[in-house]
Amino acid sequence: MADIRSLEMPKWGMTMEEGTLTKWLFSEGDSVSEGDVLAEAESSKLTGEIESPMSGKLARILVSEGETVAVAAALAVLADSSASDTEIDQFVADLGGSGAGASAQDDAAAAPPAETAQTGDLSQESEELPSTQKAAAESDPGRGSSPQGGTSAEPSRRQSAVAQQTDAGQADSIPDSLRGSDSEEVAATPHAAKLAEKHGIALSQIEATGRGNRVTVADLQKAVADAGGHLSFGNTLPRKGKAAITGDDSAVDATVHARKLAEEEGVNLLAVRASGRNGRVTLADVQAWLALNRVPEPAAASAPAASAPSSQNQQENSATEIPLTTMRKVIGSRLKESYSESPHFRVTAEAKLDRLLAFRREVNDHRVDLKLSVNDLVTTAVSRALKKVPEVNAQFDGETIRQFDHADISVAVATEEGLITPIVRAADTLSPGQISEQITDLATRAKAGTLKPDEFQGGTFTISNLGMFGITNFDAIINPPQVAILAVGGAQKRFVPDSEGKPVAATVLEFTLSADHRVVDGATSARFCKELKALLETPALIFA
Repeated sequence: MADIRSLEMPKWGMTMEEGTLTKWLFSEGDSVSEGDVLAEAESSKLTGEIESPMSGKLARILVSEGETVAVAAALAVLADSSASDTEIDQFVADLGGSGAGASAQDDAAAAPPAETAQTGDLSQESEELPSTQKAAAESDPGRGSSPQGGTSAEPSRRQSAVAQQTDAGQADSIPDSLRGSDSEEVAATPHAAKLAEKHGIALSQIEATGRGNRVTVADLQKAVADAGGHLSFGNTLPRKGKAAITGDDSAVDATVHARKLAEEEGVNLLAVRASGRNGRVTLADVQAWLALNRVPEPAAASAPAASAPSSQNQQENSATEIPLTTMRKVIGSRLKESYSESPHFRVTAEAKLDRLLAFRREVNDHRVDLKLSVNDLVTTAVSRALKKVPEVNAQFDGETIRQFDHADISVAVATEEGLITPIVRAADTLSPGQISEQITDLATRAKAGTLKPDEFQGGTFTISNLGMFGITNFDAIINPPQVAILAVGGAQKRFVPDSEGKPVAATVLEFTLSADHRVVDGATSARFCKELKALLETPALIFA
């Protein structure tokens, strides 16, 4: 019997939900050996290699370079030499896809007539929708029905039964037979009720198929299409390269703010990936979906300026379009969520580093195998301060505060792809030399993109140091679910008053603590800064 297997998107870390196929290293039809690196992919935080689980050939490539798919989604099909094309095609079909030779014409030929409502297999959509949304979609027989037989050039493996291709250029046309008003209240989903009110459709004329005998958007569209008209979903934003999802999303678990924004922007919540507790759609999820899928409106033509210079005197300002990497998209989404949902409370303090710098010089002079940096000593001092003020060494998920026994400190590292925060685990138990070795190793591997997921996920506190760039002070955005982050500037020589009020030269370091005010009070932030200041100014306390 032929050995045919699928090559799947791996799961690198507990929080990974999707990955982007960045490069194929073999072509379709190439012979491969077990362990060969067939492709490269990236998650939100790292780039990894995908190895072949068997020897044979790369029979079918199902996902193109640059596509983002869910974890465990089939990327390709591998087969041994005994597998026939028929067997491979059947294997691909069983996956819910089509062979490499399938064309848009093949899909069109298999599509039902335009006037026939379709009910598809929702299992194909399960790879793209969270489980709660999938369950919501399966609970409503009206979802997935399509009043139009529109086809797509995308292979059928990328089509979804709840997705419906609409013609953006076709104007809505409501038959007179459906127009009117309802003398009694008719049960309908919020989207369906709004759409019916907008177009003057009498809901009592519509056959309801939704849960609880409610009229859904799909019911409206089917009734209009059956009567010879056309009704689009409104201003739903289609996902790039995919059909717009038009199912009833009223059963999707979402926050109040998320649902409000979705209704304002015309976003169907079935299309939005849920990152909240228990699969709940959050405001940040909707904002991230809009950022990735909104198609900008063309700029309105403006009147020419009265004294515009001649075109001969103007030079065209060319621009290079740089697509966002997966890491950059996730960074933007998470920081926007943090900044909008977490009330940042900031406290700034300064410490005289002269004793710390003297301690550093003494250690480096006597240890040829070790070169402590100021950042190593700051990280050490922070770990001790967190033990004294554990309220800052915590995570918050919106409902529960988790204070930790040890300080797992995330150290921000800038890479070509974006910011990543590898973690020094239990830093409060390590010596300055051990912390220095770990930071050097983690930073090197972070820039090379070879960190393991557990090396950058799950920190309890973050330090961001921009002092090496000549920055003296700045504010940092909290890295959720952590409740605080420390922004460290560069040390400066300046005059400060001594105990008698006389000016003396000193090396001064400024630092700013940003804390989530829902969890950390101002007095607590001040207490942490006081402890840190004492440790930096009197380094002997680090070992006390």
